[in-house]
Amino acid sequence: MKLKDIIVRAGSGITFILFVLIGILGGKYFFLSIFGIILALGLYEFYRMVEKDTSHDISKLFNVFSGVLIFFTTFIFVEGYGAYYFFATVLIYLLCLFASAIHIKRHDILHSIINSAFGQLYLTLPMCLLLLIGYQFQPLTDSYDSTLILAIFVMIWVNDTAAFFFGSLIGKHRFIERISPKKTIEGLIFGLFFTIITGLVFSRYHLEFSTFFWVGFAIIVSIFGTLGDLFESLIKRTYNVKDSGDLLPGHGGILDRIDSLLLEIPAIYLYLMTLAL
Repeated sequence: MKLKDIIVRAGSGITFILFVLIGILGGKYFFLSIFGIILALGLYEFYRMVEKDTSHDISKLFNVFSGVLIFFTTFIFVEGYGAYYFFATVLIYLLCLFASAIHIKRHDILHSIINSAFGQLYLTLPMCLLLLIGYQFQPLTDSYDSTLILAIFVMIWVNDTAAFFFGSLIGKHRFIERISPKKTIEGLIFGLFFTIITGLVFSRYHLEFSTFFWVGFAIIVSIFGTLGDLFESLIKRTYNVKDSGDLLPGHGGILDRIDSLLLEIPAIYLYLMTLAL
């Protein structure tokens, strides 16, 4: 890789990280705005990618707007205005999809509906759950708190960086080569190790959660973050694309940058719900 390419890659990566950190640490309205933008871009990239395998266009504008609206109504719900708007939005979206199956005369319209609904499940659901994590599991406050969300992102960045560095340095044993040829077992082990170390660091500064909690948190982030990355690689291989987009030079698209989160966030939410019960 040329020096210029390395600089461009590093610059776009740092810019994205700063953008995310502003969304996490800037308060609930910054979170809503920035992660709403990330969701919209991710949905657009996803529907543009799966559209390649259909005989007609998927309504990207309708699906992106619906996903962002569902995310916004989740925010209304956690702010204490009730769940009516959320359920109404989801119901209207589904009714529109079913109505399109009747109105549009295409032999594969069902595939388009399935792809549309899956995009919401794959991207919008994790973003809504991330918002719930910021509100529901904070022992020191009853409003938005960035602690757990920040931990998720920091740990996944540590996991990915350690896995890439040590995998490139000493990795010899490939892990599911047919999906992601560059991932190695050695990289995964070191990624898990350094993510657990990061969890122990968080346990020193956030005593409202136990050390046991943070270690379990870190293990889930590492394992399901890796699975999320592999799942997006499988989707890209299915549709024969290298990157989901080209918005971030050297990294691909937004979906390529958040792929690790999309299975990890539901797993973390389930972990938090289990401990709460």
